[in-house]
This record gives sequence, structure tokens and C-alpha cells, in this order.
Amino acid sequence: MSWIPLNEQAPDERVHAVFDDIRTQLGEIPDIFRAYANDTPLLELMWSQYSKLMLIGHLSPQLKEGIALMVSADNRCDSGIVLHSAHLEKYGVDPKEVLRIRTNPDHAHYNPKDHALLEVARHAILAPHDHGERLIKLARERGATDAEILEALAVAGMVSGLNKASDLMGL
Repeated sequence: MSWIPLNEQAPDERVHAVFDDIRTQLGEIPDIFRAYANDTPLLELMWSQYSKLMLIGHLSPQLKEGIALMVSADNRCDSGIVLHSAHLEKYGVDPKEVLRIRTNPDHAHYNPKDHALLEVARHAILAPHDHGERLIKLARERGATDAEILEALAVAGMVSGLNKASDLMGL
């Protein structure tokens, strides 16, 4: 049960436009965006950030969803786990692989570069005060560019923040 009302219908034209874009891009409107629809400028900001980070960029959408699922699982955010698992399956990822990403990402079937990027992202969330020079060096050795490393970190940070907001709102 959400502690913040969830807008099922767009209350104004700006929210309607954002909801249409979310529905077009994701096929559904996740509850987090229905909650943010209580503040139109904030909804626009959150969707802009999410769509630019998750739907375009240097990393594949599948890898970004894998990072999002891993972070959501580490944060024990049920709504994030459900959302990002479903997105991975929409991208054609086998449900057993989705489970692997969620429960033990070290055994997920990613190439060495993508594994290194997952580790950088995970380290940023689980051990943010421990500098990650070793993991960044490893990611570079495995072919990751600085832009890819930064994008993996941005995805992890954004998803972690949304996980915390979702949990606090009871989504």
C-alpha cells in the first residue's frame, strides 16, 4: 500500500504527455512515476533522467536493466526487483538468467567487460566509501571506456535512489 497517492489517470496535460511517453517506452507506468505525478515538474525531471539514462547511452539496455536488477536486489526493493526482472524478460533474457542476475550476479552470463561494469556499479552501492580504483582498472583492462564506467555508476546511483524512495513510499 502506497503512503503517497498513485495517480491512475493523468491529472493535467503535462502529466498526460509524460505518462504517454512512459507507456510508449516501457509498456506500462511503474508506480514510482504514478506517485511522482503528484508533482508535475518532479515527474518530468524524474522521467527525463530515467529515460535518458536507461533507454539511450553507451551501455546496452539489457546491461543497464541487469545493473538495475542487481542494485534493487541488493537494496531488497521488491518493486524494483519486479520491474527490472520484467524489463529483462521483455528484452528476451531467460528467466533463469534473470534469477542469476538477481541472486548471484557473479554467475550471470555476461562477457568479461560487462561483468567488470556490474562489479563497479555494485561496489558503488555496497561499499561507497571504499575507493574503487581496482575495479575501475579491471573494467578498463576488460575494454570498458570511462564513459561506460560513468554510465554504469549513474544507473546504479539512480536506481538505488529510486529503490529507497519506493520503499519509503510503500510501493
